[in-house]
Amino acid sequence: MKKRELIKNGGDGTSSSKKDKSTKRLLVIFLVFFLFIGIYFFVFQAKEKSDKKNHTSAEQTFVLKTIKGQTFKIIASPKNFKIPKLQNRIIFLKVFGWNCKYCQKEIPELIKLKNQFDGAFDVIAIESQHHTTQENIELAKEKGINYHIVTGDKYEDFLNYLKEHHGWSGVIPLSIVIGEDGKILAFEIGAKSYTLAELLKVSLQQYKMLKKLQNKE
Repeated sequence: MKKRELIKNGGDGTSSSKKDKSTKRLLVIFLVFFLFIGIYFFVFQAKEKSDKKNHTSAEQTFVLKTIKGQTFKIIASPKNFKIPKLQNRIIFLKVFGWNCKYCQKEIPELIKLKNQFDGAFDVIAIESQHHTTQENIELAKEKGINYHIVTGDKYEDFLNYLKEHHGWSGVIPLSIVIGEDGKILAFEIGAKSYTLAELLKVSLQQYKMLKKLQNKE
């Protein structure tokens, strides 16, 4: 009788021990699971905050004043340069210098494009070779400029933005082609073998293709 009781008690002890182990194992699994969930959400939230911060720091607003007193607000980001006053136009945002021979070569072509597509096309050109506003006024008049000229020394923050967020090295001429919706279609640094008219044509074709793809979506 005692043997039976011992066997019976021993059997119950083993079963109870197994149950305790299983319970502990389940608790450990749940704890590890919730720990991983907590870590995941902590990392995800930290990344989201970092992304928002980076996005905010990358998007900035600048107000450029031309030599004729017109002002243009530019809402700049890595993929867009939105200029509210020039909506629904293709824009050449240029950085140039009067003493740059390649920049000088582009001036007659920009004048021609502005005359040809006025109302659908515009140019904002930032002079970066440290000429004063008065010098820019005189040179623009001498060259017969019909587009917007900006004195670059007053807007070094914008030029630095181009360097920091768009990898511009400071080489001129710089040609940024902006679509009707503000999307950057081209970012061309230095003199090229093709003309600005060809650059405009290719950019327009690219813009139309992007619009078609967006409409399909």
